[in-house]
Amino acid sequence: MYDLLILIQYIGIVGLFIESWLVLKSWKDSLRAYLFFSCVATLINNLGYLLELKAKSLDAYITALQLSYAGRIWICFSLFLFVFELSNIKIPKIIINGLVLIHAGIYAAVLTLQHHDLYYSDIDFTMDGQFPVLIHKDGIVHNIFFMMQGILIVLGMSVLIISYARERKKVARKRILMVMIAFVIEILFFVINIFNITNVYDFTMIGSILGMVFMFISIFRYNLLGTRDIARDFMVDRLSEGVIAIDNEGDIQYYNEPAGELFPQIEEDPAAVIDSVQGAILHGKTISINDRIFTPEENDLLYNGESFGKLYVLIDATEHYDRLKKEKKMLRKELLTDPITGFYNRKGMLHYSEKMYLDVFKSHKSLFLCVADMNGLKYINDTFGHEHGDKAIAELAGIIRESLTEGDMAFRTGGDEFLIMGERTGSGDHVKDYEKKIEKLIKRHNKDSDLPYGIDMSYGPIVAELTGVEGELDKLISLSDSKMYEMKRSRDSYRRE
Repeated sequence: MYDLLILIQYIGIVGLFIESWLVLKSWKDSLRAYLFFSCVATLINNLGYLLELKAKSLDAYITALQLSYAGRIWICFSLFLFVFELSNIKIPKIIINGLVLIHAGIYAAVLTLQHHDLYYSDIDFTMDGQFPVLIHKDGIVHNIFFMMQGILIVLGMSVLIISYARERKKVARKRILMVMIAFVIEILFFVINIFNITNVYDFTMIGSILGMVFMFISIFRYNLLGTRDIARDFMVDRLSEGVIAIDNEGDIQYYNEPAGELFPQIEEDPAAVIDSVQGAILHGKTISINDRIFTPEENDLLYNGESFGKLYVLIDATEHYDRLKKEKKMLRKELLTDPITGFYNRKGMLHYSEKMYLDVFKSHKSLFLCVADMNGLKYINDTFGHEHGDKAIAELAGIIRESLTEGDMAFRTGGDEFLIMGERTGSGDHVKDYEKKIEKLIKRHNKDSDLPYGIDMSYGPIVAELTGVEGELDKLISLSDSKMYEMKRSRDSYRRE
């Protein structure tokens, strides 16, 4: 019998070592951390108890006992944390810290049990056949420890039962069931050990070994994968700025650090975060956060053909949208801009002239407006070709550009027609000032140019105090146009001498 129990102990230690190594190898989150904690604690407990079975003296037995308790003291506590994490129930940190202090205090009592009666009293050692036996009476700390173990077991089992009842997915239910069976087995042998009259053998060792078997099944047959683990695996293939996973009830089960940074309120108001993401997906919109633009995507979380919820991926599309915005701006500019002169074309004039008119009217300033028409374009086209005609228009545009006052806008409204607009302040004669300036520029250009023709234009500058009446801008353009035609009838300076 003794040899069989020793063999069982060796098998349990090897199995627990393998289980601990495999859990450590796949360590991803707090769930696996608690499971690893439990495996290591059980391993140390079993190793210590093996040494107890081999002890030949009181000192050797107590040393082995203290080693065993280095793991035993934490087994129920670590399983308690594991079960609550598996069931996605948050335990307040103050409770966890309090339990850690209590368990540390209990272990301190075990380490010093030969110096007081708090854990054991009336200690003696004997051999019952091949079995070493520690004869003792239980102290108050021992009773507190067993009472705490019972409480943690009952709470953990209750949480598992509730989680099992609420779970609707087959794989998840089987996973929880395996953990429940492991718990029940350990509880059963825990109770058997309480009523163990001879105290020759600690039956919780067999319970921990059988519980280990069912934990193996849970971990490696059902992968112990909940929504969070599937989300992580899925995320490897769909790497993005932010990842949020929800279960089938719509509750957030996992989010990565970028998602937490994007949504600082995700812990306090997770429902609002999910609503905003789902709403953006439903209406085909993007999400703007901190001057960045994100495109949300929704994916089904599937495992073995079973749905575990949804995975939301927030892809940073800022550069994409910035590029589209620039391209749109460039396209708009191309649509509104004349390629030969660089001025706004007639479409641009229809948009910007009205805007400038309103700006000048609101500022209570005067509007400068000048319709201009190139002289002799037909002659240049007919004589030198249309390429020279385009060049002549570009040359005239350069002259007009130099004539502009800061804030003025120039438009090419037709083949050889232009419109100049701007605001004016002060009491000077802005019309005469412009006439002098443009004539000077035309004369200088023709003097310095080696073109076989002169560049000239007719123009009709006016300055008006705006009243805001409907159609006022059109009337002013017509007035300037008429003035331009009066000049055109008297000018013919485009030919070279």
